[in-house]
Amino acid sequence: MNAPPLITRTDLRMALTAGLSAGFVIMLGLPDAFYAPLAVGAALGGTVGATQLLGTQRVLGTVLGGLIVAIGFNTMSQAMPLPLGVALALGLTRIFGGSLGLRSGYKVAGLVVSMGWTVHHTNLASWIPTRLVVTLIGVLAAWLAVSCLWPSRALTQHQDHSRSLFSAIATLLRERASLLLEERELEASARLQRRNQLLKATLQLQNLRQEARQELGPDRMGERMERLWDLQEQWLSAVIGHYRTMLRLPVVPLTSPGLKALLEAEHALLQNLADQLTGWAQSWPELPPPTAKTTPGPDLELLEQAEAAAFQDPLATAVLLSSSGGRRAITCHQMVEATRSFETAWAAVP
Repeated sequence: MNAPPLITRTDLRMALTAGLSAGFVIMLGLPDAFYAPLAVGAALGGTVGATQLLGTQRVLGTVLGGLIVAIGFNTMSQAMPLPLGVALALGLTRIFGGSLGLRSGYKVAGLVVSMGWTVHHTNLASWIPTRLVVTLIGVLAAWLAVSCLWPSRALTQHQDHSRSLFSAIATLLRERASLLLEERELEASARLQRRNQLLKATLQLQNLRQEARQELGPDRMGERMERLWDLQEQWLSAVIGHYRTMLRLPVVPLTSPGLKALLEAEHALLQNLADQLTGWAQSWPELPPPTAKTTPGPDLELLEQAEAAAFQDPLATAVLLSSSGGRRAITCHQMVEATRSFETAWAAVP
């Protein structure tokens, strides 16, 4: 197993940006230049969207803390001891920060309140604007670094992750199809691993969406992507549920012609779905491939014919009427319906 590198591109970007921001503040002659690298470290995310989100939190937190310490110190410093005044101001910071939706910005606000109340109380009128300017310099430097210096864009990462997820599900469906005709099943640990990997990849996609949303504009393209992401998450939820159902189903033995024909039909249908997802991986998020089907195709008709024929076979009927014998065919129907509904809605998004 290869050891991770000691210095990565992200580390170099962070170090260069922090150093340049501090040098720029010093060149301007502003005091407390160390606040700029602190802002860089807090705001510099892995993507443009993450940096924009974290930078906004940093600036709003600085403004909130400045307002609270400016008003609170001038009104409460003479009326109560310093520890009680600082504690009350920090409590107000948490309350107002939470009401404004700040997740990390209220921590910055607390730092501004603490430093302003205890260290810079004699020159708050000049320290607060300077602190805000230095913070803005650090946030701007972080945004320029992630967008211009070794850029990492969340939209591109979300698109790439979506395509890899489509390909991964296609691979899993092909594996399911092969196991049907081989009359075998994976070990419980292997099935659990595949399920967990699929769920992990889906959660990563959902986390990337928050950052990618920051890079979308309030235009038609932004609305289209939001709609596609909604449809995609609905489809993933349905298909993952159907896949987990397949993992729990027992192996069906090929003991009769009816069962063999049914499993061959299910095999063909899963292979067709896998090929369809492979096409999605190449075209997402543009329009679906031109060969996409929006009506039941031969694979689904073949499955329905095999189901009807299976009930003419006594051995196949006994298996299908068992507690889970016919569940796989039903799950295949549900997966086809979910996939084609998603594809139809995808094609209809302008």
